[in-house]
Amino acid sequence: MTISTTSQPYSGAPFDNASVAARLAELPTTADAEALTVSTDQGEFTAFRATPAHPDPDLGDAILLHGWPEYASCWEKTAALLLEQGMGVFAYDQRGYSPGIRPDSVGEYTIARLVADLDEVSRAAGLERFHLVGHDWGGLVAWPFAANHPQRLHTCTVVSTPHPRALGKQLKTDDDQYERMGYMRSIQDHPEGVARTLLRDDGKKLVDLYGGAVPEDLAASYVARFSEPGAFLSVLKYYQAMDGRDRTPSTPVTVPTSLVWGSEDIAFSRATAELSARYVEGPYRFVPLEGASHWLPESHPNDIATTVISQAREHAAN
Repeated sequence: MTISTTSQPYSGAPFDNASVAARLAELPTTADAEALTVSTDQGEFTAFRATPAHPDPDLGDAILLHGWPEYASCWEKTAALLLEQGMGVFAYDQRGYSPGIRPDSVGEYTIARLVADLDEVSRAAGLERFHLVGHDWGGLVAWPFAANHPQRLHTCTVVSTPHPRALGKQLKTDDDQYERMGYMRSIQDHPEGVARTLLRDDGKKLVDLYGGAVPEDLAASYVARFSEPGAFLSVLKYYQAMDGRDRTPSTPVTVPTSLVWGSEDIAFSRATAELSARYVEGPYRFVPLEGASHWLPESHPNDIATTVISQAREHAAN
């Protein structure tokens, strides 16, 4: 496994990893920032990394893991706030999103494979122990990673995504939660049709999905990157791979964990979010944000960063 600095000039996309790194590097609280390509046995992952000008030895580094339909660039504002507090940041585009790892087989997009990616990419980046922050699909990876690799984490902050066992239970017993997952069933049944619908007319329906919570220029950059050949169908395979056969353990979660959830989340109900506490054995905090949507990295970076930093300081000696 190798890691190398991206050497090509800025491509013109306003929110690719190179431009995010360039903006972070200009902050007075940043010592250095760069776009990276992380090579593993599975493929190449595009990423950005930044170190604080004044590192806090009690904080260390955070890995920020994005969801669907977003890229690592969704974390730019959160990263800036963490750097301000003295925490280093690393974020990468997951498989399917990174052009260097877009396998054809649906079986290559299981949660088990995504958890293994995080293990491999973090080690390649030289991060043996870190704070994990995951949103949406990043959260679905964070829960089992915390359960299976507790020795690798200082803390875990999950954004929006309930514990997978809580979600599974609610899908069987809660009509509201079942209806919220209708989009997932549509993707599983008709991925090509969903891709065409969301990307036609310059991605109008994809932009509408963000409900105004994602700034227009950032949403436009998502549309442009998903419109690259093979990109959108690759990331939809995450949902196709959810066939019930993945048995990746997700309990017990013993590391200090927080769940940040917005009351207006379109995908996950409050009952499902609150049920997550049942599956955490370590220190746990539920952070509900009234009036907030599902798209918290873009719309509520302050709340996420505050949760990450306060949890990190509280458990600095652990």
